[in-house]
Amino acid sequence: MANLKDIAKETGLGLGTVSRALSGAPRVSPATRRRVEEVAERLGYRSNGLARALRRSQTNVIGLVIPDMENEFYTSGAAILQGVLASQGYRLLLGCNNSDPETDRELLASLVEQRVDGIAHTPCDPDGSRVAREMSPGMPVVEYARRSALDTVDSVTGDEQQGSAQIVAHLAALGHTRIAMVSGPPGLSTTVARVAGFEEACRRLRLRKRDCPQLSGRYDAEWGSDAVLRILRDHPEVTAVYASSSRIVLGVLETLRRAGVSVPGQMSVAGFLNPQWFRIAGPPLTTYELPLREMGDMAAQLLLQRLGEEDAAQRHAPRAVRFEGRLVVRESTAAPRTAPLPRSVASGA
Repeated sequence: MANLKDIAKETGLGLGTVSRALSGAPRVSPATRRRVEEVAERLGYRSNGLARALRRSQTNVIGLVIPDMENEFYTSGAAILQGVLASQGYRLLLGCNNSDPETDRELLASLVEQRVDGIAHTPCDPDGSRVAREMSPGMPVVEYARRSALDTVDSVTGDEQQGSAQIVAHLAALGHTRIAMVSGPPGLSTTVARVAGFEEACRRLRLRKRDCPQLSGRYDAEWGSDAVLRILRDHPEVTAVYASSSRIVLGVLETLRRAGVSVPGQMSVAGFLNPQWFRIAGPPLTTYELPLREMGDMAAQLLLQRLGEEDAAQRHAPRAVRFEGRLVVRESTAAPRTAPLPRSVASGA
């Protein structure tokens, strides 16, 4: 059976426009509405009358879309959200976009079609929750852990910029003046903030830009491995690596171990966030920890507050809540090495 995505593809229109045209919503031209209805009829699309009936009351279901099912930060956050929402009689419907914008849009559209009561969403591109907002303007949406370019939804994030700055300050206090940063995709709010914190701290501490390279890629271990190999080859003078995600740092540590570079004796390493394995890594990792439980609880509370607003007159302006974290110093950072790396390591041999 055809769905909204099929109609959008056939007409070349956005999912939100298709949804509004079929639901009889205003702000759709007669020509566009006729075009959508004709394609819907030709493809055999049938609207879900039961879903419409449920929407007029409540489904008691909240949708959650996260980017990574293997990342403890997001799965633990999902568990916290579920616990808070369950205590208020809501069930959680979980989806994973695997950091793919097209998959993300499809998941959001599917949740709206299923008439969930609200959505918690971790964006994977600047468009963020736009599809959900266009398809159902009144639906409560909270962006969790990352922000998009939308200013019409609530958000709960950590102080990523301050966290990066604290890590650089910690490394500089140990004596490091050549610090490399390995970050995630440039378009994500987390990357933008963490890179800004890194660069601001380097300027404030008068660390030379050419001595502190910054490499952007993906939030995964493979990128961490590739990036640290580039650092060893192109910047052998670097004495500390700041890997700005738990997945990136995994690749960094594994590659340094294979290359015979000791941590922290020959290279200090700091991470970001604080999954459980950071505490038992060899050595335990210095990092910046965000208050995961408080962030998950706040995301749930914002959704519940929105669900309690019975009419437009009660609605408050979108809220952007940012949580401070704390620097956790462990054994992976120490004073910089006094001797250069072996030639074989620096050359990648």
